[in-house]
Amino acid sequence: MAKKNNIKAWLVGGALRDMVIKKKGGTTDFDFCIERNTFLFASKFAKSINSRMIILDSKQKSYRVIAKIKGKFYTYDFTGMRGKDLRSDLLSRDFTINTLVLSLNDMPSIKIIDLLGARRDLAEKRIRVVDEPVLKDDPLRILRAFSLSSLYGFRIEKKTERMLINYKKFIGKVSKERINEELFKILSSPRAYPVIKKMSDLFIIDEVIPYVTVQRGVHQGAYHHLDVWRHSLEALLRLEALTNRRLSRNKEIREYLYKEVTGKHKLIDVIKLAVILHDSGKPFAKKIVNKKTIFHTHEKIGADLADEVCKKLKLSLKEKDMLKKLIFWHLRPGYLADQRYPSKRAVYRFFRDTGDYGPAVIILSLADWRATRGPLTDSKKRRRHERIMLNLINKYFKDKKNKPLPKLIDGFDIMKRFNLEPSPLVGKVLKKIKEEQVLGKITNKHEAYKFAQRIIERQVTRPQRHKVTKSQVKTNTKSYRESF
Repeated sequence: MAKKNNIKAWLVGGALRDMVIKKKGGTTDFDFCIERNTFLFASKFAKSINSRMIILDSKQKSYRVIAKIKGKFYTYDFTGMRGKDLRSDLLSRDFTINTLVLSLNDMPSIKIIDLLGARRDLAEKRIRVVDEPVLKDDPLRILRAFSLSSLYGFRIEKKTERMLINYKKFIGKVSKERINEELFKILSSPRAYPVIKKMSDLFIIDEVIPYVTVQRGVHQGAYHHLDVWRHSLEALLRLEALTNRRLSRNKEIREYLYKEVTGKHKLIDVIKLAVILHDSGKPFAKKIVNKKTIFHTHEKIGADLADEVCKKLKLSLKEKDMLKKLIFWHLRPGYLADQRYPSKRAVYRFFRDTGDYGPAVIILSLADWRATRGPLTDSKKRRRHERIMLNLINKYFKDKKNKPLPKLIDGFDIMKRFNLEPSPLVGKVLKKIKEEQVLGKITNKHEAYKFAQRIIERQVTRPQRHKVTKSQVKTNTKSYRESF
């Protein structure tokens, strides 16, 4: 098409980079540099593959075409040449490893052009910025250095590191959606820890995720060997060790962790973010009582702080709900482990409250405990915690296969039998009946009504709360008893 229209066009960057390093799975994103008439070129290409063109930036002459081929989505981006020639255009790009070029006008001959040392940097697994001003022009490139590092396991050149530090203050000017995309590229990598650790060492993570800075240097007492922030980093390391090795051997757990939450984000990605933030409430909850450091209600504070994190990172409502619940419930598994053998009721209530997030909360707790190695930690209790947590995960997947228990009575039955109006009491009664049924204490409708009667009678002392009067309860429970 380039030859036919007498327009110089080049395939640039990522696709060629992946081809040179023989990346598994190939690539689905292609970037093209067009000498002139970019709009017309992109339009004709879209028409030729029966797709449509999207305008990304009319000023920058940037256009996108998306095509679905054999069930996979392919993205083709077309951008007008920036500068007077090809070299000038490449100097405006981000990193040298993304500057390989293939002329479409010379097709079918395939000759990759390397003007800025991309092949050498790829061979040495090095990320090197093309030119310092490109970081100020688009500060997202600071985060892209780390997402490329996590994706390929490349190191960032020291000189480039210093440039990233110099321009980190400009990250705040980048749109939330773009920051979200690069951060989740890092979190989705099985090697997220070393990259987040490097971002922490350079204080760049502080510009991306709120409430990291306040965690730094906060001492936690004798149960911990690290301050709050370094403990959170250690927990991320332990999480990846768990999920990449031991837990990944279980097919059910692996499928659970890698299912999509929204868009391209997977559950494991959100768990990693929750691990980073699980103790974010501690700096605000810290107190010294009888010479002991305590963080009472830090999980509640952390869940509230997650609202601002979600807003800054433009998380979806589902991701927000998950993140907040993981932070809020992260201490709960530890309470279960305080018992040698947790009661069936305690286990039921844990999964009732956490729902499908239960295994994720448990996995976060495992990482949290493994990252806690202060002088007062009890190795015997740690082993018990691990045993109980792994048993709970197995129980979750085993119970998922069971058929749900039949509903004995519903809200309408309760209101009709006891002459009640719709109120929170009805929901409370049903919740308790279900619990007793799961525990095997109630097996039929008669037992369910008798149990409901006892709960309702206990509410007589608080009639104003549920709109139930003493006379109502006496009358209706009497008629209930007489009906059997």
